Amino acid sequence: MNNVDGPCEDHEKCIHIINLIIDGEANEEEETFFYTHIQDCLHCSQYYKLEQSIREAIRKKLEIKQAPEDLIQEVRQKVKDAIKKKS
Repeated sequence: MNNVDGPCEDHEKCIHIINLIIDGEANEEEETFFYTHIQDCLHCSQYYKLEQSIREAIRKKLEIKQAPEDLIQEVRQKVKDAIKKKS
């Protein structure tokens, strides 16, 4: 395999498995195939590392932040008022 210049013959399969692995959805057979494969395929190994880095950066940017308490109370009150008007 040792693909340095471009994708390997299993590229489409590897992309699919990379996504499964990163999402935690790959089965044991897929993981075994892929981790064995990237030992010899530089292209897939680099692609996997890139995807991991991208997803980690996105996760860090999308951290959950708490809304201010006064905003939460205001929204709750507006919902209650809207329900009362419909009743």
